[in-house]
Amino acid sequence: MFEHRHIIVLMDPAEESAVAVEKAATMARISGSHITLFSSGYDGALNSIHPHSENARDSYLSRLLDGLESLAEVARSKNVVVKTEAVWDKHAGAALLNYLSGNPADLVIKATHHQNVIQRTFFSQTDWELIRHCPVPLLLTKATQWHDQVTICAAVDPVRTNDKPDFLDDHIIKCGLEMKDMLSANLQLLHVYDPTPLMIYLDQPAINSTDIGEEIRAQHLEALVQLAESKGIPKDQAKLEMGAPVQVIPDYLYEYDIDIVIMGAVSRTGLERWLLGHTAEKILDRITVDILIAK
Repeated sequence: MFEHRHIIVLMDPAEESAVAVEKAATMARISGSHITLFSSGYDGALNSIHPHSENARDSYLSRLLDGLESLAEVARSKNVVVKTEAVWDKHAGAALLNYLSGNPADLVIKATHHQNVIQRTFFSQTDWELIRHCPVPLLLTKATQWHDQVTICAAVDPVRTNDKPDFLDDHIIKCGLEMKDMLSANLQLLHVYDPTPLMIYLDQPAINSTDIGEEIRAQHLEALVQLAESKGIPKDQAKLEMGAPVQVIPDYLYEYDIDIVIMGAVSRTGLERWLLGHTAEKILDRITVDILIAK
């Protein structure tokens, strides 16, 4: 994952980013990477043709950089090389994507927040833009610290019930194994299957639905165990759950106190963006832990 040894933290004034910087510093120190704290800013009142407007914009960006420098010390205290970058742009996501085109990175980190009261993660427009468009892995972090023993959960679909490409699970697990080694973490595979649609159509008097349900579970368990063993992951770390993924995945992550969940995104042929799909986006909305989107 860390080919370029470069981690970018997108700083959002609406989010508390100190914990995101700490997590970036932890990964940068272990992987030998450097960090860029990136921010964009814009004020329409300064975007005029007045002779002094350019100086005013420079002063505006200078104040942004001063704010980034104070957070940069969090990472520098861990002996990590940090630089700061502020650009004039009203759209933070577009600004970052433009920056990435000339500054290769291995990982983008951005803070986001969750409100437990209604079990919903609040993604900004910038978050969704990066989820769909960011060409490198994207880590959306919550304001909670990781446990001393980090647990990573890779959400996989070995029977490809949602028409995923064959390689996506391989890529998700590859990212998981690299994160596991870097953070000395535990890695689980989680596969959630929902037999409800099939069972509805097979609900006939002459059919033993219990036997069919057991057959379906056995099929999914076999595929999951084979996938785990092929990647050198112990069988007991392959977790199979039944139910609607949009409900079960977030509940599982919360119940078992997972630190990071890894989910995949693919680029559809002919479209210039990454697509997750409606179901996956609803799952993301309910996840309360850090989310790594593996591209």
